[in-house]
Amino acid sequence: MSDFTAPPSAAARRDPLPLRLVDGIAKAFALLAAFALVLLALNVLVDVIGRAAFNAPFSGTLEFTENWWMPTLTLMAFAFTEYRQEHIKVTILLDTLPRTMRRIVEGLFGAIAAILLFVLAWHGLSEALEAASYRQTTASSPPVAIWPFKFAAPLGIFALALQMAATSYRYLAGHLPQDAATAEGEAV
Repeated sequence: MSDFTAPPSAAARRDPLPLRLVDGIAKAFALLAAFALVLLALNVLVDVIGRAAFNAPFSGTLEFTENWWMPTLTLMAFAFTEYRQEHIKVTILLDTLPRTMRRIVEGLFGAIAAILLFVLAWHGLSEALEAASYRQTTASSPPVAIWPFKFAAPLGIFALALQMAATSYRYLAGHLPQDAATAEGEAV
């Protein structure tokens, strides 16, 4: 278990403006993910009611679900999960380290992860731009435009990379956005 015990309000006061902006992006993307979840549920509800009551399913439900709503709701929530320190971590080796060494190790590995995520976001952006260049659609009838939602991957991963960099800074500076002692290594 971690021995970081800084309360959220104390950590937020110490954070510089760029970190608070990164946290704001994570929160905004979480709202976008929640909105996508609501739209997914409504899309499926309309399809089920149309199929059961009118024998007329909502055309494209599968395509909307797999190409619009699921990528948006999953990828947009990653940064917020990192902000809350709720990603699953196996801390068996980290728990044996002294507090200062653990902060350094977690900070450095977080920085490496952030760099890798920035590279992944760049690659995702090139894929999204390619899909946008020819206005990619599904092969269904009628076709469903999926190219706009190809940008969910680079945006979500970029936001995760920013949040990972912010978390890395917080580890190296000695504080986190919440009490990580209760968030790490414990099953709820």
